[in-house]
Amino acid sequence: MRAKVHRIDGHHFKFEVRGMQGDIDVAAPEVKAQGPSPKELILAALCGCTGTDIIDLMAKFKVTYESLELEARAGLTDKHPKIFNRIDLTYSVKGSEIDATQVVEAVKRSTHQYSGTAAMLSKAVPIFYTVQVNGETVATDQAQFA
Repeated sequence: MRAKVHRIDGHHFKFEVRGMQGDIDVAAPEVKAQGPSPKELILAALCGCTGTDIIDLMAKFKVTYESLELEARAGLTDKHPKIFNRIDLTYSVKGSEIDATQVVEAVKRSTHQYSGTAAMLSKAVPIFYTVQVNGETVATDQAQFA
């Protein structure tokens, strides 16, 4: 894996990964950001990594669903370096005939066994998750890797 960034101006960088480009910006409060911050990208990466596991596992379990959304929220410590003190993940699955136990199992496998991003982050910060099926909370737990 390889990532490269170059400074545009201020705290605005352009990144390149496998020929794709995007913006990273830690803009001052009075300046309009030109892209997400590095910490926001970490949260998005976590959602993308575990979300990919969920898609693959639900396909394996033959779970038919209409939508899947993930949201990650994190608080920061007060002192520098300001790091995440906790990450809360919410998995929201919607569909007319979903077996919630299979969705919970897919999330558990991702957050306890498969997600490399969750495994790396969980060594530094606790990751808690909630599973919602059709708007109803069906499980809560903490990501744990051996």
